[in-house]
Amino acid sequence: MVIPIEQQEKLDELEERLEATQAELRDLATMGAVITSIHEINAVLSVVMDMAIRLVNGEVGLIALEDNDDLKVEISWGVSEEFAKSLMYLDDKDLPTYCFRIRETIILNELSMKDSSGLLIDSIICVPIQTSEKCLGVMLIVNKSGGENFSDRDKEILQMLLSFVAVAIDNSILMKEKLNKQKIDQEMAIAKQIQSTILPQDIDSITGADVGVVYYPAREVGGDFYDIVKISESRFVVVIGDVSNKGVPAALVMSAAAGIIKSLIKINPQISMSQLAGSVNDLMATEIIKDREMFITLWFCACDLEKKTLSYCNSGHMPGLLWDSQDRTIQELAEGGPIIGQFAGFEFKQGERKLNSGDRLFLFTDGLTEAQDSDNNLFGRERAEQVFSVEIGLPPKEFCLKVKEWVDRFTEGAGEDTHDDFTILQVKVD
Repeated sequence: MVIPIEQQEKLDELEERLEATQAELRDLATMGAVITSIHEINAVLSVVMDMAIRLVNGEVGLIALEDNDDLKVEISWGVSEEFAKSLMYLDDKDLPTYCFRIRETIILNELSMKDSSGLLIDSIICVPIQTSEKCLGVMLIVNKSGGENFSDRDKEILQMLLSFVAVAIDNSILMKEKLNKQKIDQEMAIAKQIQSTILPQDIDSITGADVGVVYYPAREVGGDFYDIVKISESRFVVVIGDVSNKGVPAALVMSAAAGIIKSLIKINPQISMSQLAGSVNDLMATEIIKDREMFITLWFCACDLEKKTLSYCNSGHMPGLLWDSQDRTIQELAEGGPIIGQFAGFEFKQGERKLNSGDRLFLFTDGLTEAQDSDNNLFGRERAEQVFSVEIGLPPKEFCLKVKEWVDRFTEGAGEDTHDDFTILQVKVD
């Protein structure tokens, strides 16, 4: 059977188009494999811009990605962001923004317009970069080589190409999130290790006093710190504090403060608490803390069981509470000065109290008073005084555990982020 020449020519043309389409699909598949294997977004976008221009015979173009619900130009080949923003379209929005909002490809042909530089604009195609869940950005290509119009075929090719781009961008975002999480986890592990070396594992036995202390960490490693430095058989210094930051920075600053405090006490065992606060403050402010956003709160006291005296200095911390066993009242120990690390040269004040058998000292960090219930009410200082008064008969270690029970009952039903780490410390004079 002889096929007419015209039919044969049509068959040949169809075969050529089929082969071209198959080759095009193979190229796109290869491009997709290349694109999705690259995890650096800027590298992906550069490769894609080059591919897109060649696939549709475009002249110039740009890629803009979502940034805080707006578009930010990431790659620009011969098209300025100002030009893209000047292409006002519908709903008082420029063309890229409108395409981004409606998530549909827009083709504009036979425009015959010029930009501010005199460039003749014949045709434009704007394609969203999207997944099934969200739009990540847009690609804008201006002018087709030879003055031709952009076609539905160009639209299909670019949409297929950009589907790979969307996957690559998602992969890149996930990779960054994974790396950031790994970094945070590593920093938290380091911070925990630093903190574990700072906090005393065993409190030295103090003749004539009973000491209990418990630290309750939150999910993040905070800057809580405490120590009891034994000077003699009848005299010891108690310190409790908190750094304003979290993680490694807080742990490092508190580590420096802990070292300075111990060194100053070792050099001068008879140092007053106001002198100790002033010296720590000056060193931290001039040598350690360089950030205006970071500071330390500290509460110092020296207990002399032979002389039956308590000397203390509060440096921007939660004031200590003293249970007077004689008149069965709670006294607030607030004398002192400002936070540590920001005001070098400040002269701190010192408070003095008598100590009697049965007196108790209750110290804590602000994570206790700032714990929140399901209605965002704070545990508060009044409730801290209440638990101190109600549970006054317990030994110090049992008291610290009992305070945690009060906090747990108070925060029941609240989210994990409603309470910070906190430290509870009690000293009882035998």
